Amino acid sequence: MATESLPSRPHPAVLQDALTRANWSARELVKTINPRLNAMGHPTVDITAGYKWLRGHVPRSAAVRDVVVVVLSEATGHRYTTTEIWGRGYPSGDTTETGETEDLLGPLPLEAVLRTATAWTCGAVEPALVQSTADEKLTAAVWDATRQAPAQILTGRNGGDFIPPEFVDMLFEQLAALRRLDDRTGGGPLSQRQARHVLHDSLTLIRDGQYTAATGTRLLQHAAGAAQLAGWMSFDAGLAPASHRYQLLAIRIARAADDTTTVSNALGMLAYQHAASGNPNVALRFAYAAVEHAKGNLPLVQARAWGRLATAQAAAGNLDGFRRATDQARRLIQTRHADDPPSLYYLSPQQIDAESGQALVDLAHHVPGKRTLLLREAAELLSPIADQGPSTGFRRSGILHGIHLIRASIGARDSEATAHWITTLADHVPHVQSVRCRALLTAVRTRAGNPLRAAGRTDALDTINRALSLA
Repeated sequence: MATESLPSRPHPAVLQDALTRANWSARELVKTINPRLNAMGHPTVDITAGYKWLRGHVPRSAAVRDVVVVVLSEATGHRYTTTEIWGRGYPSGDTTETGETEDLLGPLPLEAVLRTATAWTCGAVEPALVQSTADEKLTAAVWDATRQAPAQILTGRNGGDFIPPEFVDMLFEQLAALRRLDDRTGGGPLSQRQARHVLHDSLTLIRDGQYTAATGTRLLQHAAGAAQLAGWMSFDAGLAPASHRYQLLAIRIARAADDTTTVSNALGMLAYQHAASGNPNVALRFAYAAVEHAKGNLPLVQARAWGRLATAQAAAGNLDGFRRATDQARRLIQTRHADDPPSLYYLSPQQIDAESGQALVDLAHHVPGKRTLLLREAAELLSPIADQGPSTGFRRSGILHGIHLIRASIGARDSEATAHWITTLADHVPHVQSVRCRALLTAVRTRAGNPLRAAGRTDALDTINRALSLA
């Protein structure tokens, strides 16, 4: 557990005001920061620590201080600084008080992009603590990233170790293994740290190695893929600003390598993340951009982009737009090629079904006149992956889509189905280090509480409570 000190002039009144604005107790503040600390690989704090902070104590851990500032800024919409919350002994101006777009705006030479990426992976900076920025600044940074100039011919540093093509093959195999690990366990601290190491090592090879022009391009593609994966894991860990930052890096580096697949995929990930966070307008902007950048690419790449657009349309409550985008994704995914990108190994008709099922649950709230039909359709699409996903190497995805199946069951007022799926998921929860899945599962458990108690199914609640306590 992190300890506290009592330096000069902390500002407990500001902390209390921030808690009031957020409508949180001191205990709720700690409950909010602990999952982020755990996801970052830092020790969590005692549940009562917030009361000490209100009496003037200050955490010794810089990570704890910074996470408190970030979460309170996010919860209140007011941009707090370290000095405001903790006092003059902790001056502002560090990386926690810059936005995720810092150093990634405007036209940039590739060398500047790679320097930024290296700084974010060398351990000197905590990317998870970066403040989120306004939507217009993030979209501007993404627009700039999609205009990154192609790299000049890269051959590395004279005198550096020669990097043969076979070595790069091995790097891509390691990246594929890390993706598979994420499928099974989610974005836990070790996985996130490994993704950052992979990205950092790739950047070091680009800077210090010697290689052919073709190998230089592949190294850039590898670095872009590693940045994208690091961003996805950060999102899964509930660290949205870090996720946005890594996706921006992925787009910049991929553009330099003329890797349109990764550019489109990263834009689609940004669309998915904003749809999931209740920001459909921004999600649509990124999803349309993903579709645009996928034009002329392989059908599977286009299918991925149209699937992201379907999710964004559902978040916006547009049933017709969702249907059109889903139909496009289903049509395109039928055509497969031997050179389909390895990063889209998971994209199948069954995955499109599962994503569509989740979207239909969201749409049911927007289209009350078709609520029953949409929830029934959602349950039919979600049941296979919720039932089979954990045993087919996609445990995290199985839990995630199972959660949305529980939402559908609650919406349909089917207590037996709710109890069945809650109990089914409980066995897999302790094996997945996904802050996002646990937060969503906690939310649906709360929603299911009264209906299950009324139906006499408290056994299901007891089962999921035990599973979450072990997670």
